[in-house]
Order: sequence, then structure tokens, then C-alpha cells
Amino acid sequence: MTRDRKHAFLDTLLAAQRLAFAPFIFKAVSAALHTGFLEAVARHSGGTAESYAEALEIPPYAAAVMADILAAADVLTRSPEGTLSTTPVADCLLFDEMTRANFFFADDVNYVGLDKTLEALLEARPAGLAAFNPEWKTIYPHLPELPERARRAWFGFDHFHSDRAYEAALDVLASVNPAWRTLVDIGGNTGRFTKAFLDRFPESSAYFVDLPVETEALLAREEIVPYAARIRTISIDWLTDSELEGTAGADLYWMSQFLDCFSESEAKTILERTRRAMRDGAALAVLEPLVDEQRHKAAELSLAASSLYFTVMANGRSRFFNGPALRKLFCEAGLRIVSEHPNLGISHTLFLLEKA
Repeated sequence: MTRDRKHAFLDTLLAAQRLAFAPFIFKAVSAALHTGFLEAVARHSGGTAESYAEALEIPPYAAAVMADILAAADVLTRSPEGTLSTTPVADCLLFDEMTRANFFFADDVNYVGLDKTLEALLEARPAGLAAFNPEWKTIYPHLPELPERARRAWFGFDHFHSDRAYEAALDVLASVNPAWRTLVDIGGNTGRFTKAFLDRFPESSAYFVDLPVETEALLAREEIVPYAARIRTISIDWLTDSELEGTAGADLYWMSQFLDCFSESEAKTILERTRRAMRDGAALAVLEPLVDEQRHKAAELSLAASSLYFTVMANGRSRFFNGPALRKLFCEAGLRIVSEHPNLGISHTLFLLEKA
């Protein structure tokens, strides 16, 4: 074997071992974050595992084990004298908002449930959700019931990825029509987009459409109270055959990271029911991250991996869309794409649609 081939083989072998031991590395990083070990190395570079253990009041054994794993995984570097410093990977884990949102979502929401990935894939049900409660059928009605760390991580992940696209999407909407009158926010979650829309268009009003658990909580939220007079709520479970009613005069319907919460057949019926509720001339805006249309591999990997959350924890049958599949769905639901606006925020594409 030539030297180049040997090096290539060793690189491949290392990549394979990273996969084989990925859960070990991940949990070591989790421990290093929660104990403050990783932050201590970043802020006071050049200490030994023992000195950090003493400063943090954790067992020297724990610090030594974490140091060994994280140095081997290129999260830390260790000098021949045993002193530690962080690598750029560690800096991302500590200071990059996207990495942290993704990491704690994986750790606190998904990690235990991912043990049931095979069952979820083969049985098309969120088998991992039993990690929180074996009686739950989908995660969405139970978000307020998640343990504190899981709830914080879920909303942190959701808000990080969506909030950064909202401002850019609102700029697009304002350029199309500076005087939207009535928003129908479908799958409004905690009302963050509804609030942002009402701020941007001060003469507008909104319908907030979601499951009863969300609509009942919305108007009591402190940040929503000042807008309560401009918001009406509509409760609907889209997994029933209920029609969207009471929005006939609206000029803008909105869905943000909503269709990816459903199977393709379910998403199609939601789009069809929304089209039936729309008056002629109304617009539908759909904001979705598309796995195969990202600017770089890190974003593509993040989305593709996050899709497993839908499989294992959320509902067992949905995922983030590829672009051609979503465009086909719009067409089959009787909608026409008026314009597309890619690369909003970190990873989103905004579609503006009308009735075909």
C-alpha cells in the first residue's frame, strides 16, 4: 500500500470510527457543556484536566475522561505536557447560536427517543415519543407538558430557525403589498409571526389558527396581550376533515414550517382546504426549509438529520421537504407559484402562491 493510499485509508477509518462512537462523543460533549468543563477550557486555556476539575468541583476522574474523549474527537487539543485548549469545533459548541440550538434540541428533546428509530421508520409512528409519555400519539398537543429542559430546547430550536427568516419574509411581503389587511396564521404556535406581522402592518388584523391547546393559551401570553383586540383565534385539528371557516375576507394566508409537520397526503389536504377558504385574489405564503436547496453542506446536514425528529418523536410520517416534492404538492392542491424567495434567514425559502 502506498503512503497516499495508507493515509486515505486511515482518514476513512477515522471517519468510520467517528460514526461508530458518535453517541459516546455526543454525550461527552453534553457532559462537558453541562458541567462547565468546556467553557472553563475556553475561558482559561492552558490548564490541565485536574486543574479544571478542582476549579469546577467535579471529580478529577470525570475531567480526565472528558478530556481524553474530546481531545481524540478534535473538540479539544492537548499538549505533550497535558494542558488543554479548545478547537474551532468547541468554539461553535460554546458560542455559535445555530450549533447550540441544534445540539440541545438533539440532546434534550430527541436523544433518548432516537433509540426507537428503527421501529419508527418501519412502523410509521413516533415510537421514541414514549420517552416522554407512552400515551402520547404526536408531540404537538403536548409541547407545554414537556420537561423544562426539553421544552426550552424545543422552542429554542424552533424560534432560532424561524425567527431569522421572519424579518426577511416580512420584507418580501411588504414589497409585494405594503398594506396587507388580514393575516391568517395557520399553525401559529406561540404567535411570534402573528405579532411580527401586526407590528409591520399596523392597520392589519389577524386570525390565529392552531390546535385548541395553542389558541387557548395565545391571548394570555404577556407579549400578545397588547395585540389581543386585533387577533381572533380559530381552533382546528387538521388531522380531522374539518374545513377552515370564518376567514373569507382575508387577503394573506401564512404557513411557516407547518406543512413539514404532516405527511405528504395530509399536507395536500391542508393546502386544498386552505385554497377552498381563500377568496379570489388572496395570497398564500409558505415558508419552508428545503433539504436539497441549501447554500452549504452544514445546513443540508442539519435539515436532513432534523427530519428524523419528525419520524421518531413528532408524528412518524413527515419530514422536511425536498424542493421538487413541495412544488409538486402545490400544483396537485390547485395552487400556482407566483414567486419564490430562497435563502431567507439561515435556510428558508418563501413561496407566494395563488389559486390556480
